[in-house]
Amino acid sequence: MAGPTGNRPQSLATTTVPSAAPPSWAADVSIAASDVEQLRLRVAVLSVVGPVRETNEDHLGWFDAAGLDLAGTPGEEVRSVALGGPAVGLMMADGLGGHGRGDLASRTATRIVLQALAAAPRPGLGEVRAALELANGALLAGELDGASDHRPGPQTTATVLVFMDDSVQIANVGDTRLYRMRDDVVELLTKDHSQAAELLRMKVIKPHQARNHPGRHLLTRSVGADLTLRVESVARAVYPGDCYAVCTDGCWSGLEQEDLEAAFSEDPAVGARRLVERAIDMGGDDNASVAIIHVDAVGASRDSDASDRPFWRRFFGNRP
Repeated sequence: MAGPTGNRPQSLATTTVPSAAPPSWAADVSIAASDVEQLRLRVAVLSVVGPVRETNEDHLGWFDAAGLDLAGTPGEEVRSVALGGPAVGLMMADGLGGHGRGDLASRTATRIVLQALAAAPRPGLGEVRAALELANGALLAGELDGASDHRPGPQTTATVLVFMDDSVQIANVGDTRLYRMRDDVVELLTKDHSQAAELLRMKVIKPHQARNHPGRHLLTRSVGADLTLRVESVARAVYPGDCYAVCTDGCWSGLEQEDLEAAFSEDPAVGARRLVERAIDMGGDDNASVAIIHVDAVGASRDSDASDRPFWRRFFGNRP
């Protein structure tokens, strides 16, 4: 969300990056949880500046038992990582360029939130909301990573996921979306906080009108905007085979349902590249970022919370 330029993104390559060196507390966590099945996730992330903007104001990071990674996707290459442990967290943020220094806002918020959650013994929804409030206070005070002054004003969206045991804690502010595919059904798990989305929820406009509404990118909530931060949060059950995608608006605004279905059915790295390239091909003029997560193992059996599955799947079971 910065000034325009005519540059196209560079070719999108794929790299596999090992997890960071384990922190001092990782060994204790590993020993304490050695007698239970651990989360195992395959993750691929990609963030590009896009064909119009000159600065990438999106940022993302994650943590697991091996430590914290805030590097994002330097060089506009797909990064593939295997994450695991008793808790795994990921955050994606999209800085608001209209308020200036959106890149610093997204980077600072991501660091503050993930550092707080990685330090928590069992980060639940309360801890996620508290971490977002810390980031909100820092942005309001103008305390930005890499800034030489403390001018307030920068804002960012935030979508946070924390996988723990057999559930995922989800929190979002703004319009960075989270999708899930389970049993071949793709669902949107977050609510957009934009003028168009609010009008749609009030039934003032219809879905096809919301897609091109002038208020679709005007946010009603963001981190750094108000003293009181309104966070949308929920906990959902997680099962092996679930797939998730976190997308900034520069990515999801150019996608159709079939694009997500195809991306979820592929290797995460291939799917991440597919979605970003598709968004750009559809005329995307913003930064485009996506994280695709495949769940290989969780800390409890699939039958532990059947209420989060479609009735016909619960009745007939999974397809081979």
